[in-house]
Amino acid sequence: MSETGEPVVHKPGTQHLTHALWAAFWMYGGRAGGMVWTLALVGQLGIADYGKYAMAYAVYSLIGSPIDNLFVVRSVRESEEHFLSDRATRYLLGVGFMAVGLALLEVNYVAAFGLFVSGGELTLKAWESRTLRDGHPHKAAQIDTGRQFASVVPACIYLFAVPHPTLQIATSILVAPYVLTALWVGPIALRHRPGIPGSPRLIAILVGETFAIMAGVQGDLLLLGWLTNSTTAGYYGICTTVTLAIVAVGQTFGMSYNQALRDGDGHVSAGPPLKATVLLGVAAGLLVLLTGLVMMVVPAVPEELAVAMTIMSLFCAMRTISTVFQAVLYNQHRDGIRLIANFSIVPIRLGLVALLVGAGAVGAAIAAVVTDALLLAIYVRVLYRKPVA
Repeated sequence: MSETGEPVVHKPGTQHLTHALWAAFWMYGGRAGGMVWTLALVGQLGIADYGKYAMAYAVYSLIGSPIDNLFVVRSVRESEEHFLSDRATRYLLGVGFMAVGLALLEVNYVAAFGLFVSGGELTLKAWESRTLRDGHPHKAAQIDTGRQFASVVPACIYLFAVPHPTLQIATSILVAPYVLTALWVGPIALRHRPGIPGSPRLIAILVGETFAIMAGVQGDLLLLGWLTNSTTAGYYGICTTVTLAIVAVGQTFGMSYNQALRDGDGHVSAGPPLKATVLLGVAAGLLVLLTGLVMMVVPAVPEELAVAMTIMSLFCAMRTISTVFQAVLYNQHRDGIRLIANFSIVPIRLGLVALLVGAGAVGAAIAAVVTDALLLAIYVRVLYRKPVA
């Protein structure tokens, strides 16, 4: 706070965008490693085993991600004492999930893998939490990418070096680095006493928010596949994969202001400049638009895929801006607003997908654009609405 009692306002600097782009660079490097793993798994074990792996990973998306969001939000806005306490709790929860996953290994592969990865990610994020709290998402992205390659390289070597590889052994090698992470992070996290990360109401809101997001992101794809066929779902899946990968730069840009927002008591003027945020969103949307236009002139690309990708450029632009705004809302403790906003658009999105099912992937893309416009409008109204005199 300043001497006049006003929140400290940090002038915009290029270092925030630099950190965001550098973090995106490392993040995309990790995703490239993930793509290599996907291709190797399908090529060596077949689509059926990949389907089991995908279902197991979905368990992590619906369990691990929502729980981790609770700690992500609190790590960027709570006091140092609460941060250290939460980090210890986050680590212990991670180890607990890993232990349950191991116990279920001979009972149910999907549940065992999903729970183990959920735990492994919690311990990994406990390690990364300090860098994110201090506004350095690029350093956290480096840790993520390092873990990804430490997993993918030996797992791929196994797939190609062994005459008859199996899914269970391959994925066991894939997740083995999480054990090393847990051993490394334990002495760091457990220097402090664990505590309950907020009230039951806060926990429900923060966990529920990410669950709603994951339900929206995966729900429309699953519904489209159920109402049409796997090919149409595949077209839309390619569109969402490309757009969400680009949207990641918005998340890292917003997180680079975590320290500034804490110092400025969450005041919007202490966060990412609106002009820079909009320009970033426009740039992200243009990348997807260019991708769609190129697809339209390539004969081998189905028209449905090209048109859907072009439409998704609007989704990409708006979602990039929304993720930046979300970083500000985290620090303003407006958890209920985010929860209601994200839950409210899910039935609208799924309803539009069903209504426009005849248009296939194009209809799903339109549904994504419409509902994200609603989400962005809510965030803009909350953050920039002028108080009534």
